[in-house]
Amino acid sequence: MKVNIIGLNGFGKRHIEAWSKADIDIEITERKMDIVNELKGKYDIKKVYGSLEEAFKSDAEIFDLVLPHNLHKDVTIRSLSLGKHVLVEKPIATEIKDAQEMIRSSEEYRRKLMVADQYYFDPSVWKAKEFMDSGKIGSAHTIIIRDQRKYNWHGWRSQASIMGGGPLIDGGIHFIDTLLNLSGEYVSIRSNFYKSVPSIEEPDTVEALFKFRNGSNGVFFYSWGYPYPPLLPSFEIVGTEGSIVEDITTKPNNFETPKGKRAYGDPILNGSLIDLGKHDIFFDEVSGFLKSVLDDSPVPFDPYLALRDLKAVKDVYSSSI
Repeated sequence: MKVNIIGLNGFGKRHIEAWSKADIDIEITERKMDIVNELKGKYDIKKVYGSLEEAFKSDAEIFDLVLPHNLHKDVTIRSLSLGKHVLVEKPIATEIKDAQEMIRSSEEYRRKLMVADQYYFDPSVWKAKEFMDSGKIGSAHTIIIRDQRKYNWHGWRSQASIMGGGPLIDGGIHFIDTLLNLSGEYVSIRSNFYKSVPSIEEPDTVEALFKFRNGSNGVFFYSWGYPYPPLLPSFEIVGTEGSIVEDITTKPNNFETPKGKRAYGDPILNGSLIDLGKHDIFFDEVSGFLKSVLDDSPVPFDPYLALRDLKAVKDVYSSSI
């Protein structure tokens, strides 16, 4: 089995690190030779391609696409049509209709399609959900999700035509996914968004209030316009009889922790820290996808959930107060 990782200039380096721990041969597609030489010095790379058209001639069974958002639809569908199983970076696409076409193509060509959202694999989210469902905090009435940082992008992430939704559709969609995994279906959204970073063409800060079908409420804040952000929990779940909060002492720094690679710190349940042990969410992501290919089983992160997340991003933007 062989994977071709396409796009190593940025986050693709996380992908190759994760794939290197799996039982699979690795090819890469990258036009920048300084990056190619750097990676060849670290990993056993079987072959290097310099362009997408060259990559399409590869016999790799899996394509891992780490490309700008506006390329996701066309490159995914082309890859599926060539018989490749596709792991594509989030978001699934920039438009709902494009995401739907990608899923239809996966079903038509009988090939696996999964969106790479490493936050979905963080054990803190699912442990918190387990605590909620088992009544450990009574009835959850408020879920607070936040992330704030300062970016002054000048590359493709600053451009509306490529991003398709600003920071919310990029890093923010991870936190939308976490909110929906904890809370379920929403019935209404009220939002506010604005620009504070001149170099970014779309709104860099989003505030939203969610009302969920189960009666709970969501408070969402995501910003790339927050200089010197304080260290705060990214999730807080408040119930009638208790609470669950991300522990900031185990909160990762750029996904790195003493206990592995994580998106979130361990949960604190009703004042007590729950130690979830060592995890590598990037390896869990790629190994889970590889297993689904080998076993012909469902992918661990259903593309319909990625479509759900994209719809929520669009609903946030269309629900401004």
